[in-house]
Amino acid sequence: MRIGTMNRRLLILRRVETGTDLLNSPVFEWQTWRTVWAEKIHKKEDERLAPDQHQRYAVRLVIFRIRYLADISEVDRVECEGVTYDIKGLRELGFRDGTEITAESQS
Repeated sequence: MRIGTMNRRLLILRRVETGTDLLNSPVFEWQTWRTVWAEKIHKKEDERLAPDQHQRYAVRLVIFRIRYLADISEVDRVECEGVTYDIKGLRELGFRDGTEITAESQS
């Protein structure tokens, strides 16, 4: 991994229970869990029809490469430059040299 290509700040967001509502149901919130440097690689931008077929939306598929992070999972989210992405896949690079995050944004 080349550290010089990691020029983006990436927030890793984790869903955290913050309390309960009036019916004692848990209330969750996305909070910043870690902030790391990342390399951003654009894979695909696509327009699709929403399920009701009346509205188009853009889908961005992006790969982020960061230093190795063992305890990140697909249920987390990432945020880069004000855009929030759902994690679609994780891959270890080398022998714990780095982590590759495949993420998707819908805007």
